[in-house]
Amino acid sequence: MQIKDMTTEELQNLIRNTVDEILDEYFGDPDEGNKVKESFKQSLLERRQKRLEGRPTIPASEVYKRYGIDH
Repeated sequence: MQIKDMTTEELQNLIRNTVDEILDEYFGDPDEGNKVKESFKQSLLERRQKRLEGRPTIPASEVYKRYGIDH
């Protein structure tokens, strides 16, 4: 397929993927080779599960209020 035959979305995806590849080649992954602690992994999996279950979250306005953040 030639660029002239691409939809806007296809072109955007091509550009996005190309930029991602170039950045990966240039910078690499600074965490590559590091191990993740099992406790941290479990914490992330629990958070993910809560989101999937649709459990209620704290509204941003409440977080701002709790921590004294002006927004």
